[in-house]
Amino acid sequence: MRHPTAHAEVLALRRAAAALGRWRLAGCTLVVTLEPCTMCAGAIQQSRVDRLVYGARDEKAGAAGSLWDLVRDRRLNHRPEVIEGVLAEECARVLTEFFRGR
Repeated sequence: MRHPTAHAEVLALRRAAAALGRWRLAGCTLVVTLEPCTMCAGAIQQSRVDRLVYGARDEKAGAAGSLWDLVRDRRLNHRPEVIEGVLAEECARVLTEFFRGR
């Protein structure tokens, strides 16, 4: 899909909401290879996901601890648990290989 909002996180949230029949994804964990950007972090926060797990940090655009920390901002009404760095080296390698091929 060629669309500016077609990031893996947004697509996964849409599919989860459709499968569960609700927009609030309480009780769900989202697992991704790369730290979410601001758009995806906002969607994660708004969908009320309980937990975000990611591998590689994104120092240029990350919004879950690197550049920003939108998902844990105390001013917001929902803050998911964040587990970062899971298989970080492997995730970074997969992403590098994917984008090198493009």
